[in-house]
Amino acid sequence: MNIKKLKCFRAVVIHGSLVSAASIMNLSQPATSRLISTLEDELKLKLFKREKRRLVLTPEGKEFYRETEKILSNLEDLPRIVREIKEGGTRTLRIVALARLANSLVSPALARFVTEHPGQRFSVDVRGHRDIEQWVAGRHYDIAVALTKPCNHPAVIQRPFFDTDAMAMIPRGHPLEAADAVSARQMAEHDIIALASGLRPRLQMEEIFQAAGVELNCKIETTSSVLACQMVAEGLGVTIIDRLTALAVDTSRFCLRPLAPRYRLQFVLLFPPGFEETPATTSLVRCLRDEVMAALGDHATMTGSE
Repeated sequence: MNIKKLKCFRAVVIHGSLVSAASIMNLSQPATSRLISTLEDELKLKLFKREKRRLVLTPEGKEFYRETEKILSNLEDLPRIVREIKEGGTRTLRIVALARLANSLVSPALARFVTEHPGQRFSVDVRGHRDIEQWVAGRHYDIAVALTKPCNHPAVIQRPFFDTDAMAMIPRGHPLEAADAVSARQMAEHDIIALASGLRPRLQMEEIFQAAGVELNCKIETTSSVLACQMVAEGLGVTIIDRLTALAVDTSRFCLRPLAPRYRLQFVLLFPPGFEETPATTSLVRCLRDEVMAALGDHATMTGSE
């Protein structure tokens, strides 16, 4: 298998047609088609199906694309790595986080970090729950901030970070604003905003409702926790979220109420296989912890060792 086939495959996925991919790859359409066909023959997988004149990934194609993207991203990162080796400078610290924590945690923590390491270069990516673990396992990142879940890659190093209560997020002026605590049964009487099926926050919301013996009927679904919070602030419904994520939205436009019964959210730090601590990573972890305590105070319990 050669890299050209993988790049062609990615171009078709991104642009949705052989014509567009051929233009991007500077190839003829027949040549592009042959590359995809030979890739499928080599893999013995059907990667695409046709829907309304567009090429759409099959389930097997989606899985292969995830792995392809990691391989190509690593290759595209090689010039930077070589440059850093030649310059003999500090290696770029690669960070990845859930979108829900990027603005309210990672960004202010990095502001603390650069005061201690002004010369340190770093990159910050945002990825979903499904992808973070795989990308860390592939050594694409030095540290990840994620929600806890069963670790599918035994070589990935998982360390407890902090725990905090899940909260009902309610728009100002909403009937539930007057409640001291909110149950799933009470929420079910109003419009609910939830994450899309299969995402970790959605599974947690389903657990809360199932434990209360209440069916979860969502009026609005989204793939973004931050967008869900923004929609609450706009008065579109209520949701369940952690305090830290809610801080990304104007706090004057919503209120948070404890869930009854209590439901605890656990966040973790992930490190790649063979991870070796450096002064920079030690400092970054400390800055992340300091920012959690500054933002949440007694509403968070730090669960990992310093």
